[in-house]
Amino acid sequence: MDNNKKLIILLSLSIFIVIISTAAITYAYISVSDTQEEANVINTACFDTDFTDSNVINDLGYPMSSATALKKTPYTFTLTNKCNTNTTYEVILNVISTTNIDLKYINYSLDGSTTQKLSSLTPTESLPNEVKAPNTSKSFILKTDSVNGINTTKTDKVYLWIDDSAGNDIMGQKFEASISIYSKAG
Repeated sequence: MDNNKKLIILLSLSIFIVIISTAAITYAYISVSDTQEEANVINTACFDTDFTDSNVINDLGYPMSSATALKKTPYTFTLTNKCNTNTTYEVILNVISTTNIDLKYINYSLDGSTTQKLSSLTPTESLPNEVKAPNTSKSFILKTDSVNGINTTKTDKVYLWIDDSAGNDIMGQKFEASISIYSKAG
């Protein structure tokens, strides 16, 4: 090979190395590299409620008037908001699938003075599975309310009974239900 060809190859290779080196240095100089020196801080809201209850719903074995039913001891529960986040809750009545009594005979009251028929409510389908009791055939939201502010409490009472208009046709029939309290932040 003659010297001119060697010189051309060496010159071409040198130019190629200079171009690659210039591009690499320029990229390193222009590209931004940033490091974080502070800690990442993520703020979340606290969500914690305390639930206490007392009394059982009983005396459903025979029809009674509203006046008599509202003199009975109600199922009572208290929710306490333990955080500064507002809490909403729902009082849910889950009717167990072994129930064969017509729901038009089941009355309830949440305030101890107003009587409502369970059959006047529309069953809800939008409950999380953990809120429904096993073997639930229908679920009804009896009440939606909130407990706002830290250490705020809310006490509710549930009266439940067979209406005195029920005749002998309910003899031997069964009503089984459970109460669920579903609370969520918000």
